Amino acid sequence: MSARIITGLILAPIVIAITWIAPESAGLGLVFLGAVTASHELLGMSGASKLKFLPWFGALWTAGFPMLAALAPQYLLYYFAATPLAAMAPFLIWTDRIPDAYSAVTSFGFSVLYVGGLLSFPAMIARSGGFAGPALLVLFAVVWMGDTAAYFGGKYTGKHKLHPKVSPKKTIEGSIWGVIGSVVGALFIDFLFTSPFGFGELVAIGLLGGVLEQVGDLSESVLKRSANVKDSGTLLPGHGGMLDRIDGLLFAGPIVFFFLAS
Repeated sequence: MSARIITGLILAPIVIAITWIAPESAGLGLVFLGAVTASHELLGMSGASKLKFLPWFGALWTAGFPMLAALAPQYLLYYFAATPLAAMAPFLIWTDRIPDAYSAVTSFGFSVLYVGGLLSFPAMIARSGGFAGPALLVLFAVVWMGDTAAYFGGKYTGKHKLHPKVSPKKTIEGSIWGVIGSVVGALFIDFLFTSPFGFGELVAIGLLGGVLEQVGDLSESVLKRSANVKDSGTLLPGHGGMLDRIDGLLFAGPIVFFFLAS
């Protein structure tokens, strides 16, 4: 059994259990952990990696964005406004690193928007009240089932390349299986836990979320190719880094939140 499957079989039940038992605290905790780790990996692939302290500082700053979005959204605009100063401050202090400033500062800002901004949606879902647990599980199922179906569907039936210059192993057939898996995953969670969504909404979440989670995967592949790395990190055996694991969730999260809030 591959490391990818073993890791999934170990982590998935743990995440499902803690999300069902304590959706708000577990959801926010997972978002914070994901934001810090994924942002650190992202900054490590960028120009910010030349300054050893900046990836960790940027990672913690990035994680503050979804925490504020969920817990104190009235301060979010101020946090956003302070982000350029936070990114520039190290270079105002350590002026010998000014030649690295442009690439590092732009990477810092992108991390806050890409990782912190998009993880704000699952963080806000976690704070949404009584249906937070099922809604989060629908999001996880859309991403995980979509990923799994795309992987095995592409492995056994894939013939036509989806986007070879970005991700050579992905196929059109695998992509179609992935969207089907996302729809099935959303419906399955509703069957098990009774989500706040109707049948039509679940199908829409599966379809839209399934497509967008694949767009998120391809988008991260572009970043990795630009940085000339295979994986964003080595945290999760068989899956790479945290960013490799949540790249689809980043793009699917807004869809679930939209239907939950509407």
